[in-house]
Amino acid sequence: MAAVLTLLVVLPAITLWVVDRSITRQTLYDAGQALTTAQAVFLQSLGNRAGVLGSRYRNVVGDPRFLTVVRLQDANTMHAYLRDLLEEFADDTEVLAFVTLDGKLLVSKDGKSSGAQRDAALPVADFTREAAGAVRNALGGEIGTGNLVQGNRALNIVAVPVVVPERGLVGVLVAGAQLGENALQQLKPPKTEIVLLANDNVIASTLRGPATRAAVLRWASSAKDFETPAADGPEVREAVFNGEHCLALMGDYGRTPWSPGFRFVLVSSYEQRREALETTRSRVLGLSLAGIIASALVVWFFIRRVTQPLRELQQSAEAVGRGDFSRRIERFSNDEFGELAVTFNQMTTNLQNSRVELERAMQTVKATQEQLIQSEKLSAVGQFVAGVAHELNNPLTAVIGFSELLQTAQTDEKTKGHLDRIAKSAHRCHKIVHSLLSFARQEAPERKLVDLHVVLEEVLEIMAYDLRTSNVTVVRDFVPSLPKIMADPHHLQQVFVNILGNARQAIEPFQAEGRIIIRTHCTDEWVAVEFQDNGPGIKPQHLARIFDPFFTTKPAGKGTGLGLSLSYGLIQEHGGKITAQSELGHGATFLIELPVAVNPNPALLRRSGTPFPFAPVNAPTGKTVLVIDDEQWILELAGELLRSEGHAVETAASGQQALELMSRQKFDVLVSDWKMPGLNGIRLYEHLVATHPELSGRTLFMTGDVVSDTFQAFLSQHHLTCLSKPFAISEFRSAVTRMVNAKR
Repeated sequence: MAAVLTLLVVLPAITLWVVDRSITRQTLYDAGQALTTAQAVFLQSLGNRAGVLGSRYRNVVGDPRFLTVVRLQDANTMHAYLRDLLEEFADDTEVLAFVTLDGKLLVSKDGKSSGAQRDAALPVADFTREAAGAVRNALGGEIGTGNLVQGNRALNIVAVPVVVPERGLVGVLVAGAQLGENALQQLKPPKTEIVLLANDNVIASTLRGPATRAAVLRWASSAKDFETPAADGPEVREAVFNGEHCLALMGDYGRTPWSPGFRFVLVSSYEQRREALETTRSRVLGLSLAGIIASALVVWFFIRRVTQPLRELQQSAEAVGRGDFSRRIERFSNDEFGELAVTFNQMTTNLQNSRVELERAMQTVKATQEQLIQSEKLSAVGQFVAGVAHELNNPLTAVIGFSELLQTAQTDEKTKGHLDRIAKSAHRCHKIVHSLLSFARQEAPERKLVDLHVVLEEVLEIMAYDLRTSNVTVVRDFVPSLPKIMADPHHLQQVFVNILGNARQAIEPFQAEGRIIIRTHCTDEWVAVEFQDNGPGIKPQHLARIFDPFFTTKPAGKGTGLGLSLSYGLIQEHGGKITAQSELGHGATFLIELPVAVNPNPALLRRSGTPFPFAPVNAPTGKTVLVIDDEQWILELAGELLRSEGHAVETAASGQQALELMSRQKFDVLVSDWKMPGLNGIRLYEHLVATHPELSGRTLFMTGDVVSDTFQAFLSQHHLTCLSKPFAISEFRSAVTRMVNAKR
């Protein structure tokens, strides 16, 4: 009994000490982890701030007003413009400067420079000199960013290249935004204070009171070992600032070869946690003492009677704590301990069943989450590609049009060869954009006559870069003539991209020189395409499961296991079959068989390529044509082509400008972009119907964007035509000729 009572006192005391130490360490550890996370959030916020500044001033350098000022090359004008720009932004931007290609400011006779600042204590010339590193990056064609300390200010630096369309790169716009107390209040993580240090001074802080700031500065000055941080990052340390217990972490930001950057100190108070820990320690100690006394009395009474049953119950409980829910206790008596054994067994049974159900639910949740993530990725890709198509189609129109126009001029053979290469390269860019848009566009499933070779070539165009950079050669073994099939080309593209992507990923770590052979063949009823690679192959135990949902042999985070299962479902929806064969170490072969179209409708075989017949040789001339587009080079190209046909051409850069021209002059044909800022094509046409009905029937739309369902319905309703950019010269001339010949 004495030994038991001694253990009842000693063991809880030791447990309390260990628990107290563990809780204390855990409290400090949690606070330290929170501070480390706050550091990551702060650094990320600084990076985001630089990105926002870069986006803002990239828009500024593209503003026609700014480009007009740049063309003047006048320091006084630039100074006035930048000063107005500072007032317009009304934020933390302290200084703006325009630097020429030689890295210098423009200076007028009266001493004004091509820069402006809010505070005269921040000289523009000194700022430009210290930001020379960012300026050099911008002169290389990229946005330069960085940080510097000038005086008692910490500044975020952004240098944006200034490009004038007709002259190219002419200089750099450099901006400096102060990282002051207001900015730090917005950037700081919750329950964290920030102090910025430079030149042994506090230059900005979210702490209140000079005494606290001075205490932080003294602490930072004494932390000499921060000069060589540990391999796993800066160390979180305890500190006392004005009697308050805190955790502090110091680090560097913005250090570059041309700028020392600045230091920051993150401070987080754990005074409340410390007080709560003291309160908890006192309560636990009191409860423990009371428990020890009560336990001693109970043990003294029951020790001989319950030792063995309790030991068995303890062992079973420990097993359950380790996750062994299969443990059961025999009912050793009919008293309360026997009932406890029955209850314990019921509890473990319920826990075991709940654990199984929980694991199943977690698997379902994980699978659903992966499907949602994949769906969101595909949706984002579709939106991104649609935007890229619009941005590329306009300049591609100019490249294709002017290169074809120059080919008709009197030039030597060498120049014609160069022009031919330009035109072919531009057509290839257009083909890539069209293929990407076709693959990423989310449309309802459709069935139409499809040439399998065309779909394969579009997929290979999309994946050409990935295959080439992975040293994978594609060998085409196509039969000369392949029957058409009824299919959804977008779904087939998804299947082919998935198979080729899997093959490339398998080959890359296995073969220095990869090879994928694509074969096509057919019978009277089936069209087949075969993908054979020289990768590592598929293990026999995996071959039977590769089409199962969520089955993948890729590392965690590298695959969802849905690609081949979705491909299997898409091929089955087309009435086809997909199978795989493989020998470990000798590659894999995927065979897809699709049914041949029966009694195809000839109308479905017509391609949706060139929508206009070639212009007749005796096309009418001498007509007056109004061309409307917000892209200047499109206006120049259209004017050149139409004037060469003998037409009189007027151009307008907006719908409003076109209305002004039509109010003064009568036109025979109207050629207008659909998507323009301000008065767009649809609104312009509605105005034409009301004011110039005779011209509304001779209106030709053109666009480099994806034609939406709304605009497609508008075209069908009014029997109008839309010419897609980029277009060939012959397409444009034919379309205009049709408008000239249209009934009035």
